[in-house]
Amino acid sequence: MSELADADVVAEGLAFPEGPVALGDGSVLVVEMLAGRVSRVGPDGSVEIVAVVGGGPNGAAIGPDGALYVCNNGGTDPAKAIGGRIQRVELATGAFDTVYTACGDRPLMAPNDLVFDSSGNFYFTDHCHEGGIYYASPDGSSIRALATEVPSPNGIGLSPDGAVLYWAETNVRQVQRRRITAPGALKPTPGYNIRALFFTGGVDADALLIGMPNGHELDSLAVDSSGAVCVGTLVDSGISEITPDGAWTLHRLPPSLADGAVTNVCFGGDALRTAFITCSMTGRLIRSTWHRPGLRLAFGA
Repeated sequence: MSELADADVVAEGLAFPEGPVALGDGSVLVVEMLAGRVSRVGPDGSVEIVAVVGGGPNGAAIGPDGALYVCNNGGTDPAKAIGGRIQRVELATGAFDTVYTACGDRPLMAPNDLVFDSSGNFYFTDHCHEGGIYYASPDGSSIRALATEVPSPNGIGLSPDGAVLYWAETNVRQVQRRRITAPGALKPTPGYNIRALFFTGGVDADALLIGMPNGHELDSLAVDSSGAVCVGTLVDSGISEITPDGAWTLHRLPPSLADGAVTNVCFGGDALRTAFITCSMTGRLIRSTWHRPGLRLAFGA
């Protein structure tokens, strides 16, 4: 365990911030889930509304066209719920439209987080009891399910070489990994290998990266330049760093900034050494120096 000793508040008063996206000008985009909007936090802590998209925007990423793509869980207020969907937001104008609400005859229940690959398409999670992992094109022309009946999938990310897909499962406190054989194609895995578990002490190398103890429910994630998966950790307030070989370090927020819903992290700033962390219960965006550079994403703005 370690402490993010230099952590400080960039902005507060946000309505359950999530989905941070660091921009080249030093500002950070966040979604405000409880307010149904996308906001831009300036380096000076100023907050500007970019778009009011409704529902419950949950995760976000810049696409190949420079637009912001948003996983919207639809919202929890029945009077305002719009249904799960993927949205596209023009950052310059705030104009937005809906790209997907379903995959074939399977409606999207609560899209949560997404990551673009170098081909310009994206993987995303649908966060529900029997959730799914999907692969889609940003123009609305193609979407397919890669895995279904996944328990509460949340954050999702790619290894530095783009060859491994990671996702966190909140309720079971696990990070899964799958080898990518082609864009949008995952190597089949038998899942848990009980014989290997009991006789060699291992598990299927293409399935489980780590299982966490109680009090470490996992939310959204980013990957750093070493390939470590960095996951927002609920209850025990901090960022869980999990190396590709499964070693785990929890980087806690200092007690004065503790938050039971540390939901996400992204990397920005000089040499991508600044971790921007969303603390959703206290409505804060926090920053801290990470001990190595983050991973540069496929697309930025």
